[in-house]
Amino acid sequence: MTRARAVAAILMIAATALAGCSLSPRSSTPGRPGSCASLTVPHPSQPPPVDTSRPVMGWNPYNTFGTSASQALVVAVVTAMAADGMRAAGYRYILLDDGWQGPRARSGQLTADPARFPCGIAKLAAFTHAEGFRLGIYTSAAAKACSGRAGSGGHIARDARTFAAWGVDYVKLDWCGADYSPPGATALARSWRAALNATRRTMILAINAGGSASVGSWASVIAGSWRVGGDICGSWYNQTRSPSATARACYSRQWDQGIYDYLTSTGLREQAPLAGPGHHLDPDMLEVGTFARASSGGDLPTSALSPAEQSTNFAMWAMWSAPLIAGNDPRALVPGSAAARILLNRRVIAIDQDRLGAPATLAWSGVAGHPATGASSSAPRGAGSWQAWRKPLAGGKTAIAIVNLSDAPAAAIFPWKDLGLTGPPAQSVNLWTGRLAPVSPSGLAITAAPHDTAIYELAAR
Repeated sequence: MTRARAVAAILMIAATALAGCSLSPRSSTPGRPGSCASLTVPHPSQPPPVDTSRPVMGWNPYNTFGTSASQALVVAVVTAMAADGMRAAGYRYILLDDGWQGPRARSGQLTADPARFPCGIAKLAAFTHAEGFRLGIYTSAAAKACSGRAGSGGHIARDARTFAAWGVDYVKLDWCGADYSPPGATALARSWRAALNATRRTMILAINAGGSASVGSWASVIAGSWRVGGDICGSWYNQTRSPSATARACYSRQWDQGIYDYLTSTGLREQAPLAGPGHHLDPDMLEVGTFARASSGGDLPTSALSPAEQSTNFAMWAMWSAPLIAGNDPRALVPGSAAARILLNRRVIAIDQDRLGAPATLAWSGVAGHPATGASSSAPRGAGSWQAWRKPLAGGKTAIAIVNLSDAPAAAIFPWKDLGLTGPPAQSVNLWTGRLAPVSPSGLAITAAPHDTAIYELAAR
C-alpha cells in the first residue's frame, strides 16, 4: 500500500470511530466515569513524545482486574495517577490488556466492547493524551486472543491501521493459539513490525511469544521488549516452592512465576546480553501494591507481597532495565504506604531509565562465608543466602543490588571485588533513602529483611 492510501485508510477509520460519540457535556451526565462527558479534559496537557529507546513506564489493569477493564475504570485510574504522583514520576502509558475487544464488523473492522467502552478507543486515546498519558492496546497474533475474544490473526495490516487511527502508541502482542516455533513466531513479529511502520505512526511493539530462552535471539532485533519468562504472580515463590496461601494469580506452577523464580531464572540471564536501548527484557508487570487473595477469590486488605518483596520486585526490574508496568489499583495507592514509597522512588526509577539500557549481570550468588563456584577465594562474610547484581550506568557510575534470598533477616559484608569493582568507590548512595552510605575498604555492609533488596549507586574514583 502506498503512503497516501495508508494515510487515507487511517483517516477513514478515525472518522468512523469518532462518529456518534459526542464529547459535549450535554451528551451524558458530566463527570460520570462511564460517560462520554467524563472524557472531556478542561485543561489538556501534552503527553511526552514516544521514546522507543527507554523501557516503558505505565499501568496495566490485568494483575488486579484481569480481563474486566472498562472505560469507567480507565478514566478513574488516569485521574488517580494524575493526582497521586504516578504521572509525575514517569508512569505515562495506560495499557489496555485482553478483554477490551468487541466483535469484528462485517467489513472486518475491529471494534471495542460497546458495553465496556461505549465511546470507543479513539475517544479514550484522545482523553489519555489530553491528560498527559499515552495509550497502549492488547491483541493476539492468532484469530482469538487468550480470553477468547477477537485476535488479529489474518488482519495484521488492517488492525495496525486501526490502532494508528485510534491514536494508539503501544501494542502488546500476545501469542495464545499462534505459532510459537522460532521461524513462525519471527515471521509474525516481523509482519507486525512492518505493518506498524507502514502506518507512519510511532508505536512500540511488545511481544509475549512465550518465555523460552530461544525467543530473545530473534525478538531482540524486532520488538521494543519481549517476555523472558512466564506470567508474573503475586508471590515470592511459585515454581521453586509452593506459593503463599494468599498469593495472587498463581494459577499454574508450570507457567506462573513468583519473584524468586525470576531472580533465579537462567533464561533471563541468558538473554540479558541481547538487550539494550529500544530492546528490553520483559519479566512481566509489577506486583507492587497488588492485594492478596482469599481462598474464596476475593481481595484481602493486605498486599500480596511483603514490603521487602515489593522492594525487590521494583529494584530488580529497574536493575534489569525492564518495563515498569504497575499492576496495582492506583485509586487505592495510599500516600506514604510501602507501595507508594516504592513506586514513586525516582532514584530507583532513574536506574531503570538510564540511557545505557544495560541489564544488570549477576556478580555473585551463594551463601555468605562460602565462595561461589568459579568465583574468587573471597566471599561475603556473615550469614544468609544472597545475590549481588551489578549494572553499568551512564557517566561511569555503577548500580549494585544485593538481594537477601533467605527466609530470615541476614547481614553480610561483600568484598568490592565480588561486586565487580577493583576497589572501594569514591561514593555510595543508598537509593531507597537517598543518603550517602559509609565506604569501607573491606566491602559493602548489608543488613536486610527476608527477601529484601539493598540498592546503591556507586561513583568510581
